[in-house]
Amino acid sequence: MIRRRTLLTTALAATAAIGLTACTDDGSEGSGASDAGGASDGGGGGDPLAGVTVSEDLGAEPTVEFTAPLEVTAASAEVVVPGDGATIAEGDTIIWRHLYADAATGETLQSWWQGGPAGGVQVTAEGIGQAAFDVFTTMPVGSRFVMAGWQQSADGQAYSLLQVADVDRIVSPLRAEGEPAAPSGTFPTVTLAENGAPSLDAPPEGEEPSSTVRADLIVGTGDTTRAGDYLTMHYTGWKWSDGSQFDSSWERGAPFSFVQGEGRVIQGWDENLLDLPVGSQVMLVIPAAEAYGDQGELAGETLLFVIDVLDAAHTND
Repeated sequence: MIRRRTLLTTALAATAAIGLTACTDDGSEGSGASDAGGASDGGGGGDPLAGVTVSEDLGAEPTVEFTAPLEVTAASAEVVVPGDGATIAEGDTIIWRHLYADAATGETLQSWWQGGPAGGVQVTAEGIGQAAFDVFTTMPVGSRFVMAGWQQSADGQAYSLLQVADVDRIVSPLRAEGEPAAPSGTFPTVTLAENGAPSLDAPPEGEEPSSTVRADLIVGTGDTTRAGDYLTMHYTGWKWSDGSQFDSSWERGAPFSFVQGEGRVIQGWDENLLDLPVGSQVMLVIPAAEAYGDQGELAGETLLFVIDVLDAAHTND
């Protein structure tokens, strides 16, 4: 419910700057990931990565060499440099530094090393496809990988892409950890379940704010969030009008991620999650004008969120 428009959470997932959505193995639009590693040949046969060379220096931006146009007839993936960290497991949320190259032209479309955002994904077979899942769950943190697949633009045109990424870390812990902040006395108090999921002790009362208000619940000790971060968090949202819950990443079992400041989430989120230590938990009370306005099923609603900031992956300094 938080998303203004669909964001990609697939293994081969172009960010908002590229504006593409996921395709299935045959290049048609689909809701799953572009598959990888041992996928069917999509009718054309051959491994598209056979003619691709990726540099192995993990201290530098990857160089990707191939003869363009590269025909991607089968989604594929391989590890370029194995890492020496923990092996990625099912359900892990991982953070990576990455670049995307257009297979048709060889052009680099976006690169973390050139100022683009970081990225990541939750590793589940349902979310990224079984073959990609098989690759990722044998890959240690610190690895560099390359994937070939398809994405689709907003106008319906399919693009063949190469993604090269260095896996930086697994997001952990998956709940806020820090010092409890003093209660605001204005908003409902929050009770946490054993796993950290929040609930409101009572429905909201009183006058709704005219602009977004942030109240600290837990003050973390991690790095501080800033514009351009790839943020990962858990959240639950309630309507101010009746205290009913309308959305929760906790219930889906999947943290939510987005790039801060790109207009891909509601204004109250985009402008009020800066300068927060990772590990913090905050409450945001967002009036309709900074939420969904008069659009959709939450039209006219003031919304209350409890948000655990789990990770903030910065752009390249």
